[in-house]
Amino acid sequence: MAADSALADIREISSLTPLKKLLCGANEDTLVIFDVDHVLIMPTDEYDINLHPYRKELWQELCGRISTNEIKLLTGITLAQAEWDFVDPDITNIFTDLERRRVPTIALTALYTGKLGNINKAELWRCQHLQDLGFNFAELSPIKKDLLLHELEENGSIPMLKSGVILTSQIDKGKVLEIVLHRSKYYPKTIIFIDDILENLESLAKLCLRLEIEFYGFHYKAALGLISQIIDKQREKLRFQILEKDRKWINYSKLDKML
Repeated sequence: MAADSALADIREISSLTPLKKLLCGANEDTLVIFDVDHVLIMPTDEYDINLHPYRKELWQELCGRISTNEIKLLTGITLAQAEWDFVDPDITNIFTDLERRRVPTIALTALYTGKLGNINKAELWRCQHLQDLGFNFAELSPIKKDLLLHELEENGSIPMLKSGVILTSQIDKGKVLEIVLHRSKYYPKTIIFIDDILENLESLAKLCLRLEIEFYGFHYKAALGLISQIIDKQREKLRFQILEKDRKWINYSKLDKML
């Protein structure tokens, strides 16, 4: 199979219907992998730092002039102070069905590990947050032992598998998953992966090609339809000034009260 044909298995979707249809045929030989942010859950509109183009522009400008440790600090603050919701509430029904049929399922998120702003251990926060929302990956993960990938450690952040959730610390998802699979000696016949970033899907598609694993990827873009089309640029600039100076990530209502 050529690389191009492997990448052709990636489909762009804006609803969960195509995924649900494919998952009907998933079994014990299938590994279902969910990205987390903007796939399962996302910050509500005013708190989401990466989705709206102008807000993303302000965040990238800020990250371009501060240190990696400061980026991690502010990232943790925005995550901890955000309000969260499902991208599509129907995802809970999909997860419940996977639980009922005991289909091997894990999460694969780019989140840093270790201390992240006012989050003491990001890996524990992420796993607990997901469990509180009904996603218990520890129960469905085919790999029960937690793993630390010390060889990929950068800036004190270690990629790891924790309670069925792989946290890559911003390292290429295919690279991290490959080490996890090899170390666990676990090789499914099929991988079904849903992510909102195309590069992550392409990375896993290439990995599956090398390992001769059947691959189905879904480039899920539903979150883009949930952002406000109109944004107050002056208030957004002020919000980012407060984030950098006062270490607070606030919504418009709180900002207006401060003014």
